[in-house]
Amino acid sequence: MKRKRLFLIVGVAAVVAATALYANWFHRDTTLLGSGTVEARNIRVGSKVGGRIDQVLVREGDAVEPGQILLTFDDQELKASLEQSRANAQKAERGYRREEIAEARAAAEQAKADYELRRNGYRKEDVDAAEDDLERAKADEIRTRLDFERYDALAKKDLVSQQQRDTSEANWKMALAQREMAQHKYDEMRRGYRPEEIASAEARYLQAQATLEKMEHGNRPEDIEQAKAAYAYDLARFRERQVVAPSAALVEVLDVRPGDLIAPNTPVATLLEKDQIYVRIYIPETEFGRVKVGQKAEVRVDSFPNTVFDGEVEQINQQAEFLPRNVQTLEERVHQVFGVKIRINDPTGHVRPGMAADVKLKSAS
Repeated sequence: MKRKRLFLIVGVAAVVAATALYANWFHRDTTLLGSGTVEARNIRVGSKVGGRIDQVLVREGDAVEPGQILLTFDDQELKASLEQSRANAQKAERGYRREEIAEARAAAEQAKADYELRRNGYRKEDVDAAEDDLERAKADEIRTRLDFERYDALAKKDLVSQQQRDTSEANWKMALAQREMAQHKYDEMRRGYRPEEIASAEARYLQAQATLEKMEHGNRPEDIEQAKAAYAYDLARFRERQVVAPSAALVEVLDVRPGDLIAPNTPVATLLEKDQIYVRIYIPETEFGRVKVGQKAEVRVDSFPNTVFDGEVEQINQQAEFLPRNVQTLEERVHQVFGVKIRINDPTGHVRPGMAADVKLKSAS
């Protein structure tokens, strides 16, 4: 009887053990655990145009909102360029004023008259007048030459002073120069204008005429669009006179002061996005199939040990790697792992970059 009872107890124990083993085999704990350091996506902001800093409106550690101005640059040159391009765009679209067209028409008529004068040559009466001037100059030269010769002869006999003799010589040389000038002018008027002078006058006339036609017809559509594009470009540059926060963030680095001269495209501040905090853990290669993007996770940080923060798998590295170097044991270091990036949902703002975090991840399978 005792033996039968003993067999019964042993049989029940075996059934219980088998049941426990079965439950353990088919109902294993699917929790994946990992640890890492909280990080945040940083943004390096600056200006495409740069310049001299005018105002710094925030400090390191400040929380900023989207569109909040961080600092401003001296904008006098940008403002002047913008005003000029705006005026050019408005003028191109509006067209030329009536007085501008009238001025261009007068310039074209003047250029035309000048061209025709050179093309047709000097008038006969102008040539005759130049010939008369030449004859008078010849007569004056002969008269003053004779006076000089007479005074020169008398001076040699001491009948006139040396000063009178020198004065007569000077008068003759002046008359001789005037005769040569009159001769040159007469010869030039007889020959007429040189071909290159006529060509130059024609070019000025054609240019003035083209300018007049352009003003009368107005600007071409492509010219208007070009002026508008130049204005849009200067407007975009003018907006770069200040650096703004692209999203809600914390100012991590801002080491500039008013008066600093910053080159274009130089980062002036580093921001940490508030809603872009995450922790990266590493899972063994054998557990890779148990993790999927979008999988939920629980995150705890040492600073708030009793608070559970919601997390979600945002990225899984597609290439295996060895454990990071901060793993100290050789046995663990040789295993290949996959990095898993888990985004932390923390509307309270308690979780900060640099905090140590523990992650509990349930397998998706």
